Amino acid sequence: MARPIVTLVLGACLAGCSGVPFLVPDTRTPADHAREVEPKCKDFGEAAAAPMLAPSAIDTVEPAYSYVQSGPADRQAHLRGARIRIKPLPGFSKETIARSVECHEARVLLGQGTARPDDPYVMPDHWLDIDVESEGDGFAVLVRTDEMDTARESLARAQRYARSASAR
Repeated sequence: MARPIVTLVLGACLAGCSGVPFLVPDTRTPADHAREVEPKCKDFGEAAAAPMLAPSAIDTVEPAYSYVQSGPADRQAHLRGARIRIKPLPGFSKETIARSVECHEARVLLGQGTARPDDPYVMPDHWLDIDVESEGDGFAVLVRTDEMDTARESLARAQRYARSASAR
């Protein structure tokens, strides 16, 4: 008699919980991510992306944070990487910047492109999430990861890359 009750309770939970997303770790490798993006990159070559990938295009670099609930009325900041503010670039939209940077990352990870020293849009052996926001007359490229050490290194690389423009 106990077995049908357990089955009934388990079935009810599964049916009732079906709308709740289960957090399954992403097991794709950086190369897997790059191969998924690669077919979208036909019209987004390195030459077209060069103006936004140049250190001179960067206005400022700041930490990129995500905020998580840490109490009933409290939020805690978690470093996720770099927020790279780039200057306004004629003819570029946030969508073209995002695709160009993501394609650059994919090409480098697949060995089809070259990263500059401290390239903030590429991290060897890691896939970085790239998002772009429009801000006033410029853009912010968010380069993020869920791994704390990678987030710190991503921010440090972006800061060094931006400084390399002023050294020239």
